[in-house]
Amino acid sequence: MKCCIIGLGVFGRNLARCLSQLGADVLVVDRKDENISAIKDDVSAAVVMDFADPTPLESLPIAEMDVVVVAIGDKFEDSMAITVKVQELGAPQIVCRVLSPMHERLLRLMKVDRLVIPEEYAARGLAHSLLMRGVVNGFDMGSGHAIIEARVPKRLAGKNLAATSNEFRNAGVRLITIKRIERSALAGFLAPATGEERRTTLGVVELNEPFRPDDVFVLFGREKGLRTFLEDEDLG
Repeated sequence: MKCCIIGLGVFGRNLARCLSQLGADVLVVDRKDENISAIKDDVSAAVVMDFADPTPLESLPIAEMDVVVVAIGDKFEDSMAITVKVQELGAPQIVCRVLSPMHERLLRLMKVDRLVIPEEYAARGLAHSLLMRGVVNGFDMGSGHAIIEARVPKRLAGKNLAATSNEFRNAGVRLITIKRIERSALAGFLAPATGEERRTTLGVVELNEPFRPDDVFVLFGREKGLRTFLEDEDLG
């Protein structure tokens, strides 16, 4: 997959790195030399360009990209000018970071394929983590549904999916996977490392896989059901 990321703020920079790590061929464009220097070794190609004049985009293979992400996060005028230009150049799919309600309205009138508000998603995720017991991360899926990462409720520690399937079913919650702390064979001989413990994802959870007290569930369901599942220790 070929991707072009225009704008290397925190959002654009992290998106470019994630896409590259997932195997995409990533071209990045930014106005600042220091932003390009910081990421050029992590992507396929990096170009410095003044956003006030989108003409140099004509020299880039915009029409050959599978997706172009306009991730400019500070100047409305620059974002609009770049978006218009990549449309003119035949980008097959365009994703734009939204800067304001007016910006969103104009982008919808332009029929941009996808609009993203990173701060809104972050705020919704934080809201889930603040309102639900044990939640460490959350992703709003719309229509009252969410995907959350939550510590295993105490009542479930030591049990498995086969023994607790009714609890998940009664709450309308699905266990997507488990994120588990990696334990080295030398763990008993070494001093604990500082900082956050490294976790691995189990994939599809087997019915007889015991839940460890320090596991993190990745769950999907309605927000009300998720809250009930995590907070009601008498659920069964």
